[in-house]
Amino acid sequence: MRLERLDLTRYGRFTDVRLQFPTPAPGGTDLHVIFGPNEAGKSTMFSAWLDFLYGMPSQSPYSFLHPGPTMRIGAHLSHAGATLDLARRKGNAGTLQDGHGATVPETLLQSALGGLSRTGYTSMFSLDDDTLERGGESILSSRGDLGEMLFSASAGLSGLGPQLNQLRAEIEA
Repeated sequence: MRLERLDLTRYGRFTDVRLQFPTPAPGGTDLHVIFGPNEAGKSTMFSAWLDFLYGMPSQSPYSFLHPGPTMRIGAHLSHAGATLDLARRKGNAGTLQDGHGATVPETLLQSALGGLSRTGYTSMFSLDDDTLERGGESILSSRGDLGEMLFSASAGLSGLGPQLNQLRAEIEA
């Protein structure tokens, strides 16, 4: 599954914000780095993505501007040769909707995620300061086992260095 666009329609301090993640040129690197100053909304965006995939908790720290039932996150996804325009509203059931507002089954996203839980997804795909620090501490104190390190490598983290160097060169050019 590939995220093409994330819509923070009504989520946290964001209203009608769209983040585009363009498809790379053939043979190009498909990596998007979201960065910015503190309090810019990076963590909010990642929480929105997780809430889109897995549903919003009943007590959300992001409902301060847009109260409960008005919260809404959308996404344009590509998966298995098809594209999906979906939205998630805050609620107890039937919160995943298609582009026309009709409720769609949760299994649509669950199958695209291969049954990966929210915790598992966060462990595999959240690369933030805290995650890097905990991982480094674990390796240095020999608490990390070889299986975990191999898992990180298989998740694509081992090739991250060259991709970041390429992005740095593009930014500095």
